Amino acid sequence: MIRLITLCLLVASSIGWAQNVDTALSEKIKALDKSYTNNELQPLANAFERIALAAPTHWLANYYTAYVNIRIADQSSGGTIDSYCDQAEKYLKIAAQQKEADPSEINALYAYLYSAKVKVNPMFRGAKYGKMSREYSEKALKANADNPRPYLIRAIGIYFTPKAFGGGVEKARPMLAKALEKFEQFQPKTPNHPHWGKGMAEYLNK
Repeated sequence: MIRLITLCLLVASSIGWAQNVDTALSEKIKALDKSYTNNELQPLANAFERIALAAPTHWLANYYTAYVNIRIADQSSGGTIDSYCDQAEKYLKIAAQQKEADPSEINALYAYLYSAKVKVNPMFRGAKYGKMSREYSEKALKANADNPRPYLIRAIGIYFTPKAFGGGVEKARPMLAKALEKFEQFQPKTPNHPHWGKGMAEYLNK
């Protein structure tokens, strides 16, 4: 009887802790949805990291820590990009190891990460990291062809690839159109699940 009571208390405690993590994530994700500059994103990167350190097996806590660092990297320059990408990759690897993790979202974020790394030196990095970004986009689409984010990251990669190497605005347009189409149909599993990118797609489309 005592063992049963102890087990019930442990289960209740675990459920309560999970709910607390989800509540903390929800608060920060709402702020993230309205944050655009690195000055706004940096405090959120720190906040998500604290949640991830407190809940290391929560895939979304680790996912968002990685995502915000990639966002910051994408808007940075020079070697700073690599430092944020390295921080992102650390947490993305942890997120990927969790059984609840969505492989399409994980691979789409890897594609975004390697797309950001190209910006350190596009001339020398484009071939290597551009290829890696494309491969992860393809993995993401293979896992879920209805996920709009890999289409978006692929469109961005094509957009910024020189015309001489098969890129440019016109080449990117069909992939971007596909991303926008998928965003119109997309519904996240919960409000805390990945839903970023629609604004990026609309901005690029303009």
